[in-house]
Amino acid sequence: MTYNFCTLFDRNYASRGLALYRSLTREIVGDFLLTILCIDDETHEALAKLRLARVRLWKVEDLGDAELVEVRKTRPRREFCWTCPGPLLIALLKEAGAGSVATYLDADLSFYSDIKPLYDELGPHEILIHGHNFAPQYKSYAAGSGIFNVGLMMIRHASEGLACLERWRSQTMAVCELDPERGYCGDQKYLDEWPELYKELIITGHPGAGLAPWNVEAHRVSRQGGRIMVDGRPLIFYHYHGLRILLAGRWRRWAALPALGYNFTPADRDVLYKPYLRSLREAEADLRRAGLQMQHLSVSPRQLLEYFRVQKLVIG
Repeated sequence: MTYNFCTLFDRNYASRGLALYRSLTREIVGDFLLTILCIDDETHEALAKLRLARVRLWKVEDLGDAELVEVRKTRPRREFCWTCPGPLLIALLKEAGAGSVATYLDADLSFYSDIKPLYDELGPHEILIHGHNFAPQYKSYAAGSGIFNVGLMMIRHASEGLACLERWRSQTMAVCELDPERGYCGDQKYLDEWPELYKELIITGHPGAGLAPWNVEAHRVSRQGGRIMVDGRPLIFYHYHGLRILLAGRWRRWAALPALGYNFTPADRDVLYKPYLRSLREAEADLRRAGLQMQHLSVSPRQLLEYFRVQKLVIG
């Protein structure tokens, strides 16, 4: 079996996207093809120079969606990126044919064990998604962010799977903005109604799927035998939502500021964030050699210490 993965990013998320790819090469048992939708030409050119195995690079025009190309002219970059997952999945499934499965991955995911348990959960069904599963203190966030997270979704080329994607595409083409008061959170809150609409939908119950800043406090994270475990089961992927890179002092020391508004234990920072920060540094170094320039927030050593005191930075 060859897994059919896809993701999308621009130059601002390119190091995250490259780190995602490398986590797939490290953890996926079996073959895969990762289609990367490059949102800007600079990202496409840099990735092409890296000649990544098991990767295919697409531009927006390659999706064959004329309406999406027109929408790009009128939407801010962030909103346009949120508009793309539906059309990207549709293009992949049309190419792959009946019965095939395509899996969308946000660029800021990283895998720590094989994805097969999720495919096993999908089984003969047509749609697999995962909940935010907010820790108790963040339950109220569902009103603005939605019940489900778009970070990973599996869709089968079958009647319900395609109908779901076409409806979602139409919705995001119409409105894909961050406006919680009006009930919009990019492409995400549209998923709230999916369980009632699609009988072939599965909500994964695996605790290692979709660990993220908003729920990690409700779980026990540890390292056992070289593996990251969540409540005693292997972590499949972590969603590094909201992470920011800081550069301190004239030596440009790297530090990561995890998502604001959440709490992280020392184990979370050591087991989850420090290795990821190293992978981002390696990815960025390779992308810079390929000609892609990225910018980060520069701070003074004193500011860095204050961030560390208040937010418990991860130092790299």
